[in-house]
Amino acid sequence: MFLMYTTLIEPEALATLPEVFTPSLFQECLDKEYELRVFYLDDETYAMAIFSQGDPQTRVDFRRYNHQKPNRRVPYRLEERTVQSICKLMHDLELETGSLDLIRTHNGRLVFLEVNPVGQFGMVSKPCNYHLERKLAERLIARAQHARQP
Repeated sequence: MFLMYTTLIEPEALATLPEVFTPSLFQECLDKEYELRVFYLDDETYAMAIFSQGDPQTRVDFRRYNHQKPNRRVPYRLEERTVQSICKLMHDLELETGSLDLIRTHNGRLVFLEVNPVGQFGMVSKPCNYHLERKLAERLIARAQHARQP
């Protein structure tokens, strides 16, 4: 399996980049207060805050998991305006489900990073007790029953 992580690029490293290199995404370095992972399912959002900034291993990207000292992860209530924005985005993208990553900066800015339409929900469901596997199973059962009706 090949994993890609967000990495901090120092100005000196930028100066050494060749004229042509592998397609990459560059963004500003964000002074994060915490990260948010949001699972979206049919106009409902299930958010988790990840306090990764205090650990040098996960400071830039929480996916560089510290298994000896895991980051604190807690349920998080999104502002209604943010929920509405997520629902609009998912409708515009014609997605019924997905995982979204956001960062809350120290100055209060909420920054959208990405949406993964094949988003995994286990990492949000288990630590936050959202029981998303049950909600997803119930949704699939209801859809199958609806499809069988004449």
